[in-house]
Amino acid sequence: MGNTNKNWHLKKWKAYTDDIIKALELFEFDAEILDLLKGSLKKDQKIFVAGNGGSAALSMHYVCDLSKGANRDWGDNLNRYQAICLTSNIGYMTAISNDTSYDGIFKHQLVNLASPNDILILISSSGNSPNIIEALRYAKEAGMISIGISGFAGCLLKEL
Repeated sequence: MGNTNKNWHLKKWKAYTDDIIKALELFEFDAEILDLLKGSLKKDQKIFVAGNGGSAALSMHYVCDLSKGANRDWGDNLNRYQAICLTSNIGYMTAISNDTSYDGIFKHQLVNLASPNDILILISSSGNSPNIIEALRYAKEAGMISIGISGFAGCLLKEL
């Protein structure tokens, strides 16, 4: 009985890892984006990341990885990515949405924190969320570099 159970788990694990490999093979790595992010260290650029729902969680994880995981010799290296997650300050987000609208929760944080040439990464499954689009429009007006990550072609995020 124990061997059958072990074989079932191994088959499940194999199917899971096969699915992960297939997903990674479909992912399009963009050398230009990687160069922008690497260059932000030398140019003293801040990197802002935002998303809604599951994309908010991805934004927080992305910032964690950039802030700590992407730096070599993290403990001794003081030249680190300046990554800020716009979805992690729930008090500020709710104050903005209460006083203006939910559509402005990312834009108004950028008004306070961003400078021209800083980088904004927007993660959106639909690519059409009003708060994502408003942040993107502000970033363009402010002279920021913007990167959109979306699950669908033909979305407003990609168009803009």
